[in-house]
Order: sequence, then structure tokens, then C-alpha cells
Amino acid sequence: MGMVLDAEIKTYEGHKEHLLGTAEGKFVLIRNQEVVGVYDAKMDAIAEGYRRFGNVPFLVKQVLRIETPQNFVSSILGI
Repeated sequence: MGMVLDAEIKTYEGHKEHLLGTAEGKFVLIRNQEVVGVYDAKMDAIAEGYRRFGNVPFLVKQVLRIETPQNFVSSILGI
């Protein structure tokens, strides 16, 4: 069994170069293998994810050339 968000992270990595050229510094919303959209604000991307998909895992990630460590929070896990 894969890790939560494995597909989304692979999708991001596969699209990263394109995203860096078109949306560096913005926030990308990814669900499964689909890049759903790019947003100026993190909360806009999160709100759209909940609106479209409900309370399920999806990835919101800032498009950055140099990655920084991430913290993950999920209401599904009750954390």
C-alpha cells in the first residue's frame, strides 16, 4: 500500500519544470494525477480543494525551485 499523497507528489514532480516556468511562487492544487489549478494564495487553493473534493487527501504545494521541509495536517487523521 502506498503512502498518502504519493500520486500527488509524483504528479507535482512530473510537472515541476513547467510549473516553475509558469507559476513559480504560486500554489498548485493536485488531486491524484491531475493538476487542478494554480492559485496566488495557499488558502484559495485549500478552499478550492475542499469545495471540489470534500474532506479527502489532496496536495496544495507552493511552486519553489528550492524545497523546504513541509508539515502535513489532516482532519481525516484527527490531528
